[in-house]
Amino acid sequence: MSDFWNERYSGADYFYGTQANEFLRSVSDMIPKGSKVLCIAEGEGRNAVFLASHSYHVTAVDSSSEGKKKALALASKMGVEIDYQLSDLVNFDFGEEKWDAIVSIFCHLSDTIRPAIHQKIEKALKPRGLFIFQSYNPKQLEFNTGGPKEITMLNTDESMRSEFSSLTWLKLENSLAEIHEGAGHQGMSSLLSGIGVKEKLAL
Repeated sequence: MSDFWNERYSGADYFYGTQANEFLRSVSDMIPKGSKVLCIAEGEGRNAVFLASHSYHVTAVDSSSEGKKKALALASKMGVEIDYQLSDLVNFDFGEEKWDAIVSIFCHLSDTIRPAIHQKIEKALKPRGLFIFQSYNPKQLEFNTGGPKEITMLNTDESMRSEFSSLTWLKLENSLAEIHEGAGHQGMSSLLSGIGVKEKLAL
């Protein structure tokens, strides 16, 4: 899979642009300034660099070496630092109660690994830590504006509630919106956006 993303990120342009995701920008101030934030499947770094420019201590993780190069170049251009870890999510050490927030923007995982990754995310959040995500939902298959074509890789509010048993959802919403993020995300899109807070122990 890293070969796929290395090819996608090998061009001069940033495939999903250099501006942070609009949903993340709109809710990022919910994260206390100076917090430790993990951005998963971070690609070319647009969201991590945005957060670093707003006084967060940011670690990014992705399996693409080409993505890492461009993320570090973007960080340098913007005068910020990010810690970029090269790893797939299955083998990445999320830690336990380590992060004030974990950010997942258009990270679509196979249903064979997704529940286990989500459990790692839960354990890795500090108490009262935030999980902020946006992804496509199954209705996105009606559009040709980005995202995987396999329905099992598209999140639903039911699957997110099921796979995050220790989160209380402050927001979990399906919506239709025009998005413009580089060449990769263009046009009307069917989205699932959420903000979860770690409040209770998983059963």
